[in-house]
Amino acid sequence: MDIDRRQHRRLPICLPLECQPLNSEAGGLLRSTTRNISTGGLYFEVDVPEDVARPEVNSLIAVELTVPPGEGHFPYEGRVRSVAEVLRYERLDGPETSSRRFGVAARFREPLKLAF
Repeated sequence: MDIDRRQHRRLPICLPLECQPLNSEAGGLLRSTTRNISTGGLYFEVDVPEDVARPEVNSLIAVELTVPPGEGHFPYEGRVRSVAEVLRYERLDGPETSSRRFGVAARFREPLKLAF
């Protein structure tokens, strides 16, 4: 029997996401959507252009999520920001393809901040 050792429950929510490496000269803005998110982190899949470095394990990324309006939490669309540490990435396409699609799992290193 597999035991789930996660501290935070994941929610399968697709939110628009922008991320960018911190303190990296090979940076570049990446846009995607979350596959799941929790209070502890997130997972997303992203196509990385050839001229942009992929997120490296243990590197820090600035993330900004767009949160749609909803009853009981936000009356308007808003944005939340944080810094996250990349825990793992996996190539999602075969090595024989020219595309560079990766799955990225990251842990929030600071609380999410509202950014209206």
